[in-house]
Parts: sequence; structure tokens; C-alpha cells
Amino acid sequence: PSKAPTPTPSEEPTSPPTNPPSNAPTPQPSPGPTPEPTSAPTNGPSKAPTPTPSEEPTSPPSNPPSSPPTPDPSLPPTLPPMAPTSPPTSNPTNNNSYGSGPFVTSESSSELVTIPRPQNPGSQSQTNCPHLQAGLKNWHDPTTWPSSSIPAAGESVTLPENSKVIINQVVLEELDVITVPSSSELIFGVNAGGAAITLDVAGMDVQGALRAGSETCVYDAELTITLHGNRPIDLDIYGKSPTATPTYKGISVNGGIISIHGKRHFPTWSRLAESVPIGQNYLLLQEKINWEAGQEVLLTTTAVHDSRDWHRNEVLTIDFVVDNPIPGVVGSAIHFTSSTTYDHIANTGYQAEVGLLSRNIKIQGAADDSEPTDPDTGGCTGNWHFGVNYKPCPWTSTTGFGGHIMVHAGGKGYMEGVELYRMGQTNVLGRYPFHWHQLGDACSDCYFRANSIHRSFYRCVSIHGTHGTTVSENVAFDVDGYCYYLEDGVEEDNTISFNLAAHIHPVSNVVADSGGGQTITPFVQSKDLILPADVTASGYYITNLHNDIIGNAASGGWAGFALPVLHSPIGANRDVNMRPGNRLTKVFDGNVAHSTGWWWSHAGAFYSGGSLYYNSGNESLLEYNAGRDQSKGSRSPCLVDKCVENNNCDAYCYEGQRAWYKLTNNKVFMTASPSLNSWSGRMEVIRFEAHDVALGMEALEDGFGIDQLLVECRSGEEWVMPGSRPDYVSGNGFFWYDTGQGHIISNAKFRNCGARNAVNAYDTSPTRGCDANTVNGCSSGSTVWGFLTHSDQFTPELMQATSGITYEDCGRRFKLADFADNNS
Repeated sequence: PSKAPTPTPSEEPTSPPTNPPSNAPTPQPSPGPTPEPTSAPTNGPSKAPTPTPSEEPTSPPSNPPSSPPTPDPSLPPTLPPMAPTSPPTSNPTNNNSYGSGPFVTSESSSELVTIPRPQNPGSQSQTNCPHLQAGLKNWHDPTTWPSSSIPAAGESVTLPENSKVIINQVVLEELDVITVPSSSELIFGVNAGGAAITLDVAGMDVQGALRAGSETCVYDAELTITLHGNRPIDLDIYGKSPTATPTYKGISVNGGIISIHGKRHFPTWSRLAESVPIGQNYLLLQEKINWEAGQEVLLTTTAVHDSRDWHRNEVLTIDFVVDNPIPGVVGSAIHFTSSTTYDHIANTGYQAEVGLLSRNIKIQGAADDSEPTDPDTGGCTGNWHFGVNYKPCPWTSTTGFGGHIMVHAGGKGYMEGVELYRMGQTNVLGRYPFHWHQLGDACSDCYFRANSIHRSFYRCVSIHGTHGTTVSENVAFDVDGYCYYLEDGVEEDNTISFNLAAHIHPVSNVVADSGGGQTITPFVQSKDLILPADVTASGYYITNLHNDIIGNAASGGWAGFALPVLHSPIGANRDVNMRPGNRLTKVFDGNVAHSTGWWWSHAGAFYSGGSLYYNSGNESLLEYNAGRDQSKGSRSPCLVDKCVENNNCDAYCYEGQRAWYKLTNNKVFMTASPSLNSWSGRMEVIRFEAHDVALGMEALEDGFGIDQLLVECRSGEEWVMPGSRPDYVSGNGFFWYDTGQGHIISNAKFRNCGARNAVNAYDTSPTRGCDANTVNGCSSGSTVWGFLTHSDQFTPELMQATSGITYEDCGRRFKLADFADNNS
């Protein structure tokens, strides 16, 4: 991987080094498959330059559409312009009354932060359509094949060399592996009768190209590719198997191109404009959509807890859509074929997400050989959390075995408008729904955007040893393991933007379930847990912060955004001279997490902690410490790359060389733990908003700057959770630690924090803070500010500075937690 340039010592520590992605190499003409246009993705955010020290915090990056690619003269002439999808089915005589609000708009959806949204790609002209070019050979024509017969059921098929073969009707036979030679292409066309096209295979070896539409030609027919294959019995502790080759129940893009472009639905997910009560058969969205009748929609939870056996997510089917139901205020109304089962919140602080799951192109694992054979039967218990001790039954759901797509050996991947269903292979190394594998800088024009992934048995998208790719505007739901995943820690200059991750589960149902201390017993790699960090499976796994993480949302998971500390890369890149945990942020802006952090009192919705390393007793096995691990050292962001300058990643970062991770415009809500927790690593947190949380922020690091902070410990909304005891959950603002710290907090507002008890020296309002009710109360020890001491020998240091602090209807403001005498 390319390394960030070493800044000069004169730079200020708050400015991370600029590291724009390297330009993709110019493709050379070849007799092989037609190359994908190399223009940048039309709707991916441009790379924002690193701000100079004098600039304000990073604003959302602009995202202008790219120039259209030059048409290929060998393809047919341009067709008339076509909208990205069919217009939504609407009710032209709709007489529904949607009430008088108040309604939440995109502009009023946050109090403090600015959450960026993607740009509308607009209509797309139909040019460069692969299935309309001349010279195509028909799959169903016997003369296409050397044997003069159409491939038969169970047969392995190799396309003829130097040919472009089109499938434009159902392939009735279930085939073994289809091989596309490097000089050939397999292209999906449109069924003349308008019927859906289906293809059932054991796998595909794409050395040439696999195409459905192009970047400028939407494939608007119905297409389903189903992958078949049983889980191998010869998997080892490393997740490898002689049977599970890349083509086994998968699409292996082996030096070739996968270019699939379904209907462009925009946006792929939005947020509620009004709360949805139980029993309602419609909802209002902040943005106008072009979704269609019959499609499935995810309505995310706004409960405090989210797990496989206790959650409040819903999947509903669209009946019809009404555009601009309240002109100028609400974008769209979606009416469903059934009513909601749960309440879902929308207020001016936060709103539930609504995501589109259906696409006209579907790639899926087969129904009869993908589902796990050992599901969790329930009834297991663990540590107590807020009055209940339920937890998933460990070492269950270990056998899920869906399909996978892997781009490797110099391949290229361009995918949009595709639904990936029953994909991912539990604890099989490298077998994820979509996977860029060890491509270096050679795939910087690649993208995975506007897709959906649901019912995944192992992750969502893995970026592995690859730089400069774009993962944008995707919807993921019901996923085992980390969803959006930077695999080894060396991955840089990628853009992960405007994605939704919801309902994320620990792999093999082994969860890092702990009490109130700062440590958790480490987990070691095993056959049913090949990445032990999956005990804290979260929506986003950011092992290297030198990427653009913009405008994403996380619902559920152990945390929402996990920022584990890797002191060295792992896996295929373990010998790279780099310290991933010290790489500096590019852009981390406008991300939201909620309904998370249940399993540990320190599991922040944004969690900078947990260390992943090789076991000292067996250096081939990984070990993960999910808690505060000081034995391996701490994050130490530095303007000078010590791994390069000193050839020693452990070299000391001196005064004047130190840097800060920069996080801007992020939000958390409905979380029974800290909004953000960082065990190590200096941070500059600018514009951070938290609603309905146990603790506004927790930071055990020397060097934390927090500016423009809003913490609303209780908003008045009901806390829906197992056991229904929110009064067991704290309503704290911020805790100062006693030694080795150094924090500055400025321009912070605390609202409804601190217990409403006899402590009324600062506010006698009868509504101040939070009381002990079981709807939205808080624990009796809650306080705006907490001060800690762990010693009866030394006076606690005073290492904090505050400015511009305001209190709105707060209860208890100060509390000393004396851990030396346990006399809090």
C-alpha cells in the first residue's frame, strides 16, 4: 500500500497529512473484454483535501457528477434518455390526510450537526448497452457451442474463445461452473417476452467479463443468479478448505471484469419525516424517492437494544407511493400492504432510517443449502444488563453458507443496483457477499454502490489490501459479522459513504458480553471464530482511519462504528511496515449510530478500542481484546511516520510531531452506553450530537479537544428495551478521569442530564434532569459531570479546561466517584 507522505515538522498537529489517491493506470488496448469506462463513479463523493490548520472543521465533500465516458464506436447508437427507474406507483386520487405535523425535514433533522446526503444522479441516457451490440452469440443457439448442443444440467461450461455470448431467456438447466475466458464476455440481455431471466450455477470463473448493462445503460429487466453448493466439511481453523475454492458457490472475478448495473433507485435509504405508531400502514420520508410497488422496505429500530431475538426492525412491502404528499415539507409517502408492529421515532434530534431492500437484479445463495443448520434456540444467559441477563447462545449459527463474489488477481469490479441475498459463508476466509481482494492501487475506479445486502451469513463488503475504491449508498440488513470491513489494516484512500448497516450479529453468536469494568477476557481464533474481533461485530470495521468515512448510518451491532487498534497489519499483509492504529484520519464526517452498545457499559456507539494481534503462544492465531488493552501500547497519531523514518513503529512521537484524529458532525441516539468511547488516541471532536444516551462521551487519553457538543441525556421519548428499566441506565454528561489525561471542552450544551433528586443547588425546576420512572427515567446516581479518583495517596490532577458550557433543565451537576474507598 502507498504510504502517506511525511509532513514537515512545521505543520500543526491538528492537520493530518494529505494523501490523495494515486491515479489509476491508463488501461492498454487488448483483444480481451471491453474495458469498463474509467471515469470516476457518477455518484461517489470526491476526495476532500486535508484542511489546513486555519480552516474550519471539514465540511461535507462536494460530489459533482463525473463526465460521461466516451461512447464505444463498436456499440449501437445512443438510445433516447431514460430515467434511472420506472416511476413509483402512485395513487392519483389520493385523499389520505397526513395530519399537520410537526414534520421533520432534512434541514431540521439535527440540532447541531450537519449530516451530508448523496447527490441525485439524475436520469441516465441509454448508451453503450452491451446487450445491444452487434456480433453477439446466443447462449440458446446450438451453433454457439463447439459441441453443437446447448449446455446440459450439471455440466461445466466454458465459453468459446474470442466470443461475446448473450443470455436473453431463462436457463432452465442447473449448471456446474461457468468459465469465461480472458478473451470472452458473458452478457445478460432482455427476454423478448418481458419475463424474468434466471440462471442457476455452482459458480463462475470470470477471466474475461460478466456484464448486465453498463454505467450508462441501466439494465431494467428482472434477473436472478442463484449460487448452489453445500458447506464443506474440511474447513480448518484458518477458514480455509481445499473444497472452498473461489468458484465454489461463488463468482470469482479472476483477473476479469464484473460490470452489473441494475435500476438506479434514489435515494437507496432515507429517514422518517414523522414518527410511525403501531398499526399504521404508511410512513412519511424526508426525501423524494422513486421506489416501486411490490418492493420490500426496511424500517429500522429506534429501540435501545437490537439483537437477533429481540429487535424492533420491520420489513414491509410497498403498496403505492405518493410524491410530495405535503408540498415543500415531506418528500414522499409510502403506503404498505400491511401495518407496522412497532413504534418508530422521528423528532428534531433523530429519526429512524428507511431502506430499500429490493432490486431488479438479484444474486443469491440457494434456499436449500444456505441457511445455518444450527440456529440459536434461545434460553441462554450471561451478564446482567439493566435488569435482564439474556444473551445469544454461543457457538450456534455457525454453518450459514451463502454465495459470494470475489474480485482478485487484478480484476475489476463495478456493481450498482443489485440485491445480494443469502450471501456470505460463515467463518470461511475471504468468502463475503462482495470482496475486493489484494488489488493494491489497480482498482481505484471500482465501485460498489446503490446495492442491498440482506440475510448475510458473513459480512457485507470487504476491502482487502485494496486502495481508492468506492463503497457508497448501500443498504445492509441482518448480517453476521462486521458489515463494511477493512480487512487487514493496510487499506487506505477508500471512500465509504452514505451506507446503511442495520441488525448486525456476532459471528457464531459469541458476543463480548461484560459488566462494568474496563477489561474483557481476550478471545482467541478458532474454527468457529476465525476473526476473534467478530465478538464485537458492528456496522463498520475501520482498522485504518486514512479513508473517507462520510454520511453513513449504523443501527444495532455491538457498536455502530468500531475503530479497533491494530499495532501491525494482519493476514496477507502482516509483514507490511505500518502501524494501522496510528494512521491519520482523512475525512470522518456526518456519521450516525444508534440502538447499540448494549453488551458492555463502555461499548461506545463510536468505539475506539479493542486490540487485535497474534497470540504470543501461537503466532499463527489471532487474539482480540475487546476492552481497554494497555499491554500492547496505545494509539499515537503522529505527523511523522515512525515506521518509515525510524524503521521502528514504536519510536516516540515528540512534542511538535503529535497529531489528532479529527471527527466532525457525528451523531448518536438511543444508546445505553457512551456515545463515543476512546481508550487511546488523541482526538479532535468537532460538532457532536447525542440524544437519549447513558453517557455523552468517554475519553481516557491525554489530548482530547471537544468543541460544539450537545448531550441530551433524555429527550422525553420512551426508552424501549428488554426489561423496560431505563431507570437502571445512567443519564451522565461527561466524566473527568484522575490522572494521565488532558481535555478541553468548549461550547457544550447539556440537556436533561443528571438525576432529579435532592441536589438542587443549581436548578430547582421540577422537570430538571431525569427521574426514576420506567418510561424514560435514569439511575439515581446520574450527573452532568463526574470526577474520578482511584487513589487515597495522591490528589487527583486537574487536567481539564472548559469554556462556553450551558445547562438546560439539568439535575445533579457534579459527583465525585471515589473508587479508592468505594464510597461514591
